[in-house]
Amino acid sequence: MLLAAAAFATSAPAGADAEAGPALAVDGALERHAISPYIYGMNFAEPALAAELSLPINRWGGNATETYNFHIGADNTGSDWYYENIADCWSEAHDWCSGLSSNNVFAYREFVAQNQTLGARTLFNLPLAGYVAKNAPVNHPFTCGFPEGTFPSQEAFDPYDSNCGNGVKEGKDLASEPSRDGTPVGAAYDGEFVHDLVSRFGTAAHGGVAVYELGNEPGLWDSTHRDIHPNPTTYDELWEKSREAAIAVKEQDPSAEVLGFSEWGWPNYFCSAADGAPSSPCTASSPDRAAHAGTPLVEWLLQQFHAYEEAHGERLLNYIDVHYYAQGGSNTEVTRSLWDPTYTDPSWIDTNIDLLPRMHAWVSANYPGTKIALSEYNLSVSSEPVVNALIQADVLGIFAREGLDLATRWPLSQDGPLIPDAFRMFRNYDGDHDTFGNVWTSSTSAEQGRLAVYGAQRTSDGDYTIMVINKTSNPLTSSLSLSGMNPSSSAEVWQWTGESIAHEANQSVASSGFTATYPARSITLFVLPVLGTDLAPPVTPPGASEPGTSTLAASPMPGGLSLTLASSRASKHRSKHVARCAKSKSRHGRRSRRARRCVRDARRGHRRHRRHA
Repeated sequence: MLLAAAAFATSAPAGADAEAGPALAVDGALERHAISPYIYGMNFAEPALAAELSLPINRWGGNATETYNFHIGADNTGSDWYYENIADCWSEAHDWCSGLSSNNVFAYREFVAQNQTLGARTLFNLPLAGYVAKNAPVNHPFTCGFPEGTFPSQEAFDPYDSNCGNGVKEGKDLASEPSRDGTPVGAAYDGEFVHDLVSRFGTAAHGGVAVYELGNEPGLWDSTHRDIHPNPTTYDELWEKSREAAIAVKEQDPSAEVLGFSEWGWPNYFCSAADGAPSSPCTASSPDRAAHAGTPLVEWLLQQFHAYEEAHGERLLNYIDVHYYAQGGSNTEVTRSLWDPTYTDPSWIDTNIDLLPRMHAWVSANYPGTKIALSEYNLSVSSEPVVNALIQADVLGIFAREGLDLATRWPLSQDGPLIPDAFRMFRNYDGDHDTFGNVWTSSTSAEQGRLAVYGAQRTSDGDYTIMVINKTSNPLTSSLSLSGMNPSSSAEVWQWTGESIAHEANQSVASSGFTATYPARSITLFVLPVLGTDLAPPVTPPGASEPGTSTLAASPMPGGLSLTLASSRASKHRSKHVARCAKSKSRHGRRSRRARRCVRDARRGHRRHRRHA
């Protein structure tokens, strides 16, 4: 009900044991900009969850896709699992190639076909390193980069295939020979791959693959894929391969978008593998960077694409993309690394990351109009599943506020089982596919670290959706002021406290706002109708990429999509774990390649693809 004697309506009961929380405010007239639906994407999403969330975009990516041979349906596992060539039939869904003399499964076709049939958009990684799997064995022994017959003494062999080793002996990397397990490919191969996809599924403009990605984590090719790419990637190699692959994509499908760089993390955003990154310091005087006027790698790459468009009249790169995995921290503070210039990352990075504003600045200074993307990210840092879910919900709100254009989350073993609930609060809070709004509105908290607020308006019905995240271990009572809108007197309340999302009693709303109590470690969504139907047009915030100008934006908004995705490929790519070796620098002071790899793997979380025979 409305309280005649108060400026704010108050929830009842107010919660006697609650602490005073920070003041919140939402202004429907300020900072309005479109929220891209493609910030809610995933990699190889589980089919049931994807359907429940009406998942807007799904990525075919990760290490193994860097070596995928579409002619035969096979890839190579790289350092994730003994450098083995694996046929697409080698999965539980296809009974581990049982009864087959040759592979007859093509996972990439299944993946795109299901996305297309159900209206989902596809982000598709194209190989860029230079080699793909040369065969598709359906039985052991598999073809691999470091076979026992060539190297009988190695530190470890596949427990399910004793023919294949890890390529390390007495702490030193064994010599690579790409032809052992790979066949050479280049831009022509990528063009053939796109041609094949277009011939089967149509162009991007007609529902085919929407976005093509130019390779995966090039700064780690000499580690993850050192069997086929033993030498560190340089500035020039990355540019030349990216340019030629992008040209091949545009020739085969001018309506498709291109996403590039896709580097694994800090400091390889700024220096190449040839500079020794990530195990060596990255500065303007690092050798490869110094040879390119000291310009950070990502900025130099944007400059090359910009110069190409000015010279040829064609934009080759639509998205600048990086991967981001939290390297330290233990609580919800970790999300500050995405946006807060005053936050020093608590990991070995030990500086201000300020990731999304930094990405906007890269674009503004070097290639205006380029959109920004995170095709892999994960910020789960807690051993408590509830905390990781709060982190994920906070991440999605930050993506909406900061104008990110595309994000596809990669799951990790430390996530816990509650991450889907964070997505449900934004994508299907009521079980009827109703969603968080698609037009951002000014939303502020006097203390974001305790109680975060994210507001948006839905253009479908004009309702305001206000997400409030209590990150603390205590209930908090806070006022939420409303302006720039004409709210109705009552809002729906949907709330998550670690269990199923509950539909709580409606919240009374006065014209200037209301006061409510938020349970400890909770996510609360208010759905607030407004009186009248006028909607101010979205306005792009300063420094942001133009939303809604791509083939993606031309597709139907995903709120009504129902999505089921193939799981066979997920079983080959999604099981990743973290291996830590924090003391490796002191133990391996001589800086052997093994020591450098150990430091590198610890810093990137060493995400592995597990395969079991």
